[in-house]
Amino acid sequence: MKQRVITALIALGIFLPILFVGDLWLRTLLAMLAIVAIYEFFQMKKMNIFSIEGALTLLATLSFLFSQKPLVALPRGIDYFFFYFLVVMLLMTLTVYKSERFSFEDAAFCSLISLYVGGGFSGILFVRSISFGMAIFVFLVIWGTDSFAYLAGRRFGKHKLAPDISPNKTIEGSIGGVIGSVLLGLLVVPFYNPVQFSVFEFVLLMVCLSIFGQLGDLVESAYKRQFNVKDSGNLFPGHGGVLDRFDSTFFAMLMFQIVFKFFGDI
Repeated sequence: MKQRVITALIALGIFLPILFVGDLWLRTLLAMLAIVAIYEFFQMKKMNIFSIEGALTLLATLSFLFSQKPLVALPRGIDYFFFYFLVVMLLMTLTVYKSERFSFEDAAFCSLISLYVGGGFSGILFVRSISFGMAIFVFLVIWGTDSFAYLAGRRFGKHKLAPDISPNKTIEGSIGGVIGSVLLGLLVVPFYNPVQFSVFEFVLLMVCLSIFGQLGDLVESAYKRQFNVKDSGNLFPGHGGVLDRFDSTFFAMLMFQIVFKFFGDI
């Protein structure tokens, strides 16, 4: 427990100031984390990241971070999402010329993890582009969900949420996580509302963030079980790897963008 607390304090001490500064500093940090996350996936699947497919997967992943604010100008009318699909086609082409060592399943794996990791981290950039406070608010809902779900699960948990994937999680805990995070968020809304949401829209946003954050956590548990590993990596002592720390964030950030597209007013 002591190690977990120390690691969390150090990580927050580095992450929060960079999140506050934003721009190139944040983009650089997220790019580094994305590279580590892809490395963790390759390690779990026992694939060599120092290969053509590894390089292409990293390029596809980073294309999402570049697309928010390109570092290199592309021809007019073309953005980095075109680059992502180009890389995916190249990965599929490798199944022809490296058929004995690189299958269509491998190409699909590389394409999916680049979308998952790159899209997840670019979501952080999107929320930060609104404001530092909005980013903190989203993280508050995500972290609040984890805490309230744990407390509610210990006190009221009886029915398993996904027994084959995560035996300790309960339906009661999940509901408690949603309710607790919404109540926590409602304490903030009267004082901070940069997206000009109504109370109903804010509640809907928080419910979606909480639910999809929990789904992200379950998905990570599922692929770790498939790869038969306890943690995705060991970058954060006591906490695991990058994927362990950002599993809920990836799903929640995507859901934020979806809700924002419907109700955003800035």
